[in-house]
Amino acid sequence: MRILQQHLDFIEYEPIGKEISAAEEIPDKKKQRYEELVALFVSVEPGDDDEVVKKAVEGTKSFLEKLKVKRIIIYPYAHLSQNLARPKDALEVLKKMEALARESGLETYRAPFGWNKAFQIKVKGHPLAEQSRIYSSAAPGAAPPKAEVAPAHERKPQQEMTEDQLFARIKKSDFAGLPETDHRIIGERLDLFSFQETSPGMVYWHNKGLKLRNLLIEFMRGELAKGGYIEISTPALVSNALWKVSGHWDHYKQNLFLTDMGGEEFGLKPMNCPPTMLYYRTRRWSFRELPLRVSCFDHLYRNELSGVASGLFRVKAFSQDDAHIFVAEEQVEDEVKRMIDLLDRVFKTFGMEYKLNLSTMPDDHIGDREFWEKAEGILARVMEAKGIPYKVKDKDGAFYGPKIDVDIKDSMGREWQNSTIQLDYQLPQRFKLSYAGSDGKDHTPVVIHRAIFGSLERFIGVYTEHVQGKFPVWIAPVQVRVLPVSDENKAYAEKVAQALADGGIRVERDFASGTIGGKIRDAQLQKTPYMVVIGSKEEQAGSIAVRARDGDVRYGVKLEDFIAEVAEKTRTHS
Repeated sequence: MRILQQHLDFIEYEPIGKEISAAEEIPDKKKQRYEELVALFVSVEPGDDDEVVKKAVEGTKSFLEKLKVKRIIIYPYAHLSQNLARPKDALEVLKKMEALARESGLETYRAPFGWNKAFQIKVKGHPLAEQSRIYSSAAPGAAPPKAEVAPAHERKPQQEMTEDQLFARIKKSDFAGLPETDHRIIGERLDLFSFQETSPGMVYWHNKGLKLRNLLIEFMRGELAKGGYIEISTPALVSNALWKVSGHWDHYKQNLFLTDMGGEEFGLKPMNCPPTMLYYRTRRWSFRELPLRVSCFDHLYRNELSGVASGLFRVKAFSQDDAHIFVAEEQVEDEVKRMIDLLDRVFKTFGMEYKLNLSTMPDDHIGDREFWEKAEGILARVMEAKGIPYKVKDKDGAFYGPKIDVDIKDSMGREWQNSTIQLDYQLPQRFKLSYAGSDGKDHTPVVIHRAIFGSLERFIGVYTEHVQGKFPVWIAPVQVRVLPVSDENKAYAEKVAQALADGGIRVERDFASGTIGGKIRDAQLQKTPYMVVIGSKEEQAGSIAVRARDGDVRYGVKLEDFIAEVAEKTRTHS
């Protein structure tokens, strides 16, 4: 049995239709909503018996005790495993799990089995909010399946996969049944990305999607350059000794991809914090060089039970617009204000509202309460000084420090937690960081961890749904598509396309055979902001016809004027 357990602010789902013939009957198809609970997303596998059910419920109770929660929902979720039990057996196991959880004193709900359901969740931001578990009925003394990779010397050699077996697995994920507004459907139609079975929970970025991702990074780099940030990159594979010093080994080991090199255990980095601490240690810093603002856009890897069912919202490999700011104690408040100003500029640019939350010390934390109370007080004072209302999220802080969590609202009124500003007194002490103060003595800096977009993958998923694929001109992967009316107009159309490209505009050519009406429809389906139509009249006049995505058409437009227009929209982020 595989379980992804998430501590949620809420879950809301609506049964849409039976996904399999063995789906259970339900009294109604009304939308259901539950708040302040833990969701157990469950895949039942062959051999899952009463012992497995007992282990799963006991493990759940232990998890809930740490969170001081007593309400759960059991949510059938086939996407966590490729080795599923027969539907009839799986339903029986889920019913037993539901009954045992109730007997154990948990307020228990269960989503219907075998149904295609539209659902929405909001996961809390603290370190224990998401955990993955694997339960089996292994006999005492036998080694149960491990969520993490065993060291190389403990693993059995794998049989070589045949070519036919490999090609059988190379296929795109099936998103049938998803609503038209879902980013997975939009991304597939706009040719932004795909998911392949050979890399579960990881994104294959196509040309347009990669352009969008890179445009986000370049936009953020531009903002950071104004703020005096430097950028670094650190190795993806790091000795587990680093994670033990930082404390992540005790709090995050189950989410590390582990491997063995020369008898020493290494892990792919799930976050940039510890390696950035090592960068800071490469030289001696002076108080005159603080704040030191260090950004990083490296790939990160988290070994969680995730898959295509969540699309870009939950992946195993991703990047963040990560930054760590090293400051003196007296600089903390001003620096946090700067970060709030930055996130305000960013989300206004993207046309998204946001609200702030103060997430406080969790039960599972490091460091003395004294430092936590000081840090929580600073974050609260900054938000109050800026006149920003906020909600306290009790015990939702990171294990090393409290944080400001940011919920952004999309065009459908849904809220998403992406951004975070974390105040950390613990890791600088653990890594023995220091700077030379004005008194000539060594002092320990404070570190502020922050991400504005958060996971770029997750933000792209949210933003794609926010604009429904109609990306503003400035960040659209393709800004203009050039469409010749006939083959006779191709030569002039090519000159126009090249002039657009030379002017820094992201242009796509549709010179294939077909009617101009068909080409316009294709461009509209691709949600391209502008279509430049080239016919004999335009060629003779040395002009262009411009059709906007909303259907507005302008004839006799001078090419240089249009290039300037698009360039201005790009410059002003409109």
